[in-house]
Amino acid sequence: MKLTFPDWNSFTPEFVAAELPRLLAASETAVAAIEAAEPKTYADYMLKLDDATRDLWHCWGGVSHMLSVMNSEAWRKIEEDFQPQVVAFSLRVGQSKKLYAQAKGLLERDGGLESACRRDGDGTGLSETQRRILEKTVEGAELAGVGLEGEKLVRFNEIQMKLAKLATDFSNAVIDATKAFSFEKDGTTYTIDDANYPETMKHCADREVREKLCRARSARAPENEVRIAEILKLRQEEAEILGFKTFAEKSVSTKCAPSVTAVMKMIDDLDVATKDVADEEERELVESWANMESACRRDGDGTMLAVWDRTYAAERLREKKYAYSEEELKKFFELEDVLKGLFKIANLLFDIDVEEVTGADKPSVWHPDVRFFAVKEKGEVISNFYFDPYVRNGLKSGGAWMNEFRNRRKVEKVGGGGEPSGASICLPLALVVMNIPLPNENGKTFLPFREVETLFHEFGHALQQMLTRIDEEDAAGINLVEWDAVEVASQFMENWCLDDRTGIHVPEELKAKVRAAKNFRAASACRRQLSFAKTDMLLHNGETRPSNDVKTEVFNHFGLPMVEEDRFLCAFTHIFSGGYSAGYYGYKWAEVMSADCYGAFEEAGLADDAAMKRLGAKYRETVLGLGGSISAIDVFRKFRGRDPEITALLRQQGLLKG
Repeated sequence: MKLTFPDWNSFTPEFVAAELPRLLAASETAVAAIEAAEPKTYADYMLKLDDATRDLWHCWGGVSHMLSVMNSEAWRKIEEDFQPQVVAFSLRVGQSKKLYAQAKGLLERDGGLESACRRDGDGTGLSETQRRILEKTVEGAELAGVGLEGEKLVRFNEIQMKLAKLATDFSNAVIDATKAFSFEKDGTTYTIDDANYPETMKHCADREVREKLCRARSARAPENEVRIAEILKLRQEEAEILGFKTFAEKSVSTKCAPSVTAVMKMIDDLDVATKDVADEEERELVESWANMESACRRDGDGTMLAVWDRTYAAERLREKKYAYSEEELKKFFELEDVLKGLFKIANLLFDIDVEEVTGADKPSVWHPDVRFFAVKEKGEVISNFYFDPYVRNGLKSGGAWMNEFRNRRKVEKVGGGGEPSGASICLPLALVVMNIPLPNENGKTFLPFREVETLFHEFGHALQQMLTRIDEEDAAGINLVEWDAVEVASQFMENWCLDDRTGIHVPEELKAKVRAAKNFRAASACRRQLSFAKTDMLLHNGETRPSNDVKTEVFNHFGLPMVEEDRFLCAFTHIFSGGYSAGYYGYKWAEVMSADCYGAFEEAGLADDAAMKRLGAKYRETVLGLGGSISAIDVFRKFRGRDPEITALLRQQGLLKG
């Protein structure tokens, strides 16, 4: 079908203010018609329900997108004015007893005679993908409160409204606090945004600057502490209304992990596996800092290693151990070269071509920095994505992410008489966002290696969205992929950053040093992630102590030093305004599967192009291709032929004993 894309030039707050009331009314009318029609087939139910709400969700998704990349008072006003109506409509659909009964009815009928017909191949029953979509629809309705009545229903809906508002306010507070801080010294202005803060802490020799920035970033948005307490209280109440003991239990009920206990066991197992190595890493860092006599002597504080010294000291230690500096490495990773290298690896593994769309053929974008790409297979476009690379302090949320604007789906063509006359495919449309520094005076952007990994990571997410083979939009791409498995495809791609076949011309001697340094302080890095995951789970699993006390105890256990005014949680958008509440553990859970997937390529011989192509094709058809059409654990089994094992992760990170 003809490719069409959003018109970002006309997508203004004024346009949305006029459009949303119409879309809300049209969606309500269409949903009511489905409820009254008593659909007998999957198409009459799910496809029509998707059609009824698609334009509304696309428009509202556009609002959320603009708040993330071009935040302004006008867009905040739109969200403030319409969020209650949109949330109310979402709850109205999710809690529709008629829609719920219709989905259950389709499943029950399919479990009878039609399943036998389907097995005989006459197509009258549900496909495996359709059945999973309906099962997840039923589950979603139950978690949306479809079984609630009276006061419980009223209170549940009040909670959803409050949580939506709290999440928005939380995120805006972090954006505002990040924008508000700057520190000037000797003619240089320092900020704490995601692009500049990490580089300053690694490379700025001035301890005063590092201390100012560290304290400011650690204490961002203290007003969010009140919001955190309210969010946790409301989430717990929501879980209890739905019949769960804790919000963590509710969260895990929809994920790969079998239970909260299993999640905590994974955290504890990795805690034990990393403790001794991390202790040795810490001793080495302290000793290295003590030997940096000039830095210590200038400030007269002996050899004490302060919180704001740690990143700087670690970078100096890494340079000493592996005889290269990050600045030396960065000059080989110019953004254009990294993109070309990334696309070469994608071609090798998945037999696709990625081409930039420019000039008159380029669709409209929300900012001049945004680029647009087409993904092709055998010369045919199969998907597209936007790339928004640069930091915009005060306008763009921190971090990096992938999002979907459109999912792959089959669209029936209608003939002149109104009868179906075939089908075409609506192609996926994705978004990759980063916060890298702006180009220099020569128009070049040189990436720290961590940002190279981030770009490969986010493109891995995009590949799962764009290379899906599933034609049912509710299970295509990342749809229905369990949240603790959604990082598998992204983490997998990070392994290829230094592959010689990227064509990125890093001298072999330097590349060898970087590979040797790959696991530098790996145990400490792992424990940092574990501390975030455990804090998240404890806060959502019935913990009654103040959140900052819980965080402090966990961070101390895992050896994460803090400044005394640290309010890390007040800027922890992943769990308080993102999708990772009681799910941050998913990064590690998925990392086990991702490392095991890459282990298959290691076993086949990474230098063997033919083996890489063969395994890449299998990985594409399973992990990238199947989306949420079956459970993530079954997708993994189809690729690997067995359940995930932790051995590959420990081996790749140098943590495997013996």
